[in-house]
Amino acid sequence: MKYSQTVLITGGSSGIGFELSKYFARDAYHLVWVAAYEEEITVAKQILLQSFPEIRIDSLAIDLSQSNAAQAVYQWTKQKQWTIDVLVNNAGFGTYGFLGDTSLEKEQAMIQLNVYTVYTLTHLFLKEMKSRNTGKILNISSNTALQPVPRMATYAATKAFVKHFSESIHEELKALKADVSITVVCPAATKNTKFQQSAAMQKVRTFEGLLCTTPEEVAKDAYKGLQKGKKTVLTGARLRNTHWLTKLIPNSIIQFFLRKELDQKTI
Repeated sequence: MKYSQTVLITGGSSGIGFELSKYFARDAYHLVWVAAYEEEITVAKQILLQSFPEIRIDSLAIDLSQSNAAQAVYQWTKQKQWTIDVLVNNAGFGTYGFLGDTSLEKEQAMIQLNVYTVYTLTHLFLKEMKSRNTGKILNISSNTALQPVPRMATYAATKAFVKHFSESIHEELKALKADVSITVVCPAATKNTKFQQSAAMQKVRTFEGLLCTTPEEVAKDAYKGLQKGKKTVLTGARLRNTHWLTKLIPNSIIQFFLRKELDQKTI
């Protein structure tokens, strides 16, 4: 099979990353997955190959919250002599709770993954894309980047970094007239992923709330936005259709509803 291009997806073996992989597989990309768990990668490969038996999937099992992980990933691609045409920074996790009640170590690891790893991989691969004057980057942020979020203060701050970082680079690339694009995606609370369990948010209302979405919807919107070279993608449809209201409603009211959304269910 002749592959069109190569895409590197962090967290490609589950959730949004796995659903995005289906779109890249459909368009005959060579898939390069970087994720934490070898067993998860193996199972996900088997599932994807059932639908796309001719696709090529290479993988590296590595904990991207470790300090030198991003550089290790970059060096691995260099050793394999792969040209990364598309970079998808999807891997990430969250924490839930009032600051001081949350684990310091877990939040430090989250900052490392959600901020430093995203920054480093973007920096390294963007430099190559600019030198070739071709390439695309897709960074997964969150709707928590759009406003302060009680009980998710650190997570929201990491995702705000991803949003502003990506949007700023988008403007830089426009100024350079480079044929390289960077798109940031801000999904609403996404059901049916490992995020909810990892963040200990199984009983939190937001995953059943008005704006919640699915990995399938996020992937569809994100892939479409990436191909169009959009700066920012809000996903899913209910978030896009109501986001304009936040510009009209006083912030105190928005925060009231956020607190309700992020409360735990009583039953």
